[in-house]
Amino acid sequence: MPNAQHTTTSAADVGHDHPGDHNQVRLVGTVSGPIARRRLPSGDELAQLRVVVRRRGGGADTIPVQLGPAPAPGERRRGQPIGRRELARALRLGDGARVEVVGRIRRRWWAADGARHSRVEVAADRLVGLPSPSDAVG
Repeated sequence: MPNAQHTTTSAADVGHDHPGDHNQVRLVGTVSGPIARRRLPSGDELAQLRVVVRRRGGGADTIPVQLGPAPAPGERRRGQPIGRRELARALRLGDGARVEVVGRIRRRWWAADGARHSRVEVAADRLVGLPSPSDAVG
């Protein structure tokens, strides 16, 4: 996004929720479309994807998910929950892969083209590929 400024909540902020508040999400669903790799100006990288979760009774929800950022190649950072290996594993998953995502709901705000924009997404702390239902022995 040209001229975009992003404001996000860091993983370190999660432990400082108001007493009694809790923001944790667990999704099990299917990756929809390609997983995009994005490099930030700092050199850190993240993965952006959509996970489709079917609803009871029919229909489905498509949930935007962001994994990362992971440190730039050759760098390490203490306290950063997502590493290069986790990011690489996620990027190898393809369209239609079954996944489990654990993270938190986050709303991002940015300014672009003279307007403010926002998006609600899941900030993933963990993304794991699962066997597809057809892999199960029946």
